[in-house]
Amino acid sequence: MTDKLIGGLGTLTTILFIIGFAGLFIINPQTFEELNNLSISGYNLNGMNAVNWIKVFYVIVGLLNVIVAVGLFKMSDNKSVIVGGKILLLISGFIWTTFGLINNDPNSDLKNNLLALRTIAILATGLFGLIIIGAEMEKICKDKFLKYFTLTTAGTMLVLGVLSVFVFWDETWIRTNVSLTIYFFWFGVFGIRILQKKPAPNNVFASSGVDA
Repeated sequence: MTDKLIGGLGTLTTILFIIGFAGLFIINPQTFEELNNLSISGYNLNGMNAVNWIKVFYVIVGLLNVIVAVGLFKMSDNKSVIVGGKILLLISGFIWTTFGLINNDPNSDLKNNLLALRTIAILATGLFGLIIIGAEMEKICKDKFLKYFTLTTAGTMLVLGVLSVFVFWDETWIRTNVSLTIYFFWFGVFGIRILQKKPAPNNVFASSGVDA
């Protein structure tokens, strides 16, 4: 798996995330009004129009997350703490796929609790995964913008999480939805920066066997 392919898949992750929810809101306009009352991880609802659309969307975006995380193992060595960040992103991708495999029933306390736990889990793994990857970004690519963008993304998710739990606690999902959105937006920015990265110049002397 080449760096360019990983970058392309990262960009595709964000594009499909946007297309998936755009299609959902077009087919079911009333769902857009529920963003404050329902996590965007919970739209796999029984009886919803084109529910198979959202199931496929969750699974494909989650698998792309997983593939990009696997690609990160190839992009740098795995002899430092950065391997923990890659594993956390891998876990977050698997969790997101479950939103397409397990339907959400608002009338079931068990499924509501399961949805909440999985949503917290993907936010936690994504957040800490990005913190570690951002701190160790020079091992993946020497891109200061990407380093600070990654840390800013994680920091924003952390602030929103703290506000939700300790400061402005309420029953809306708006901050959770913003956190999930910026998490998947990160993949697109990461992918574009990797696609823009110029390949290292070939060592002409080494390849020709001539001493410099």
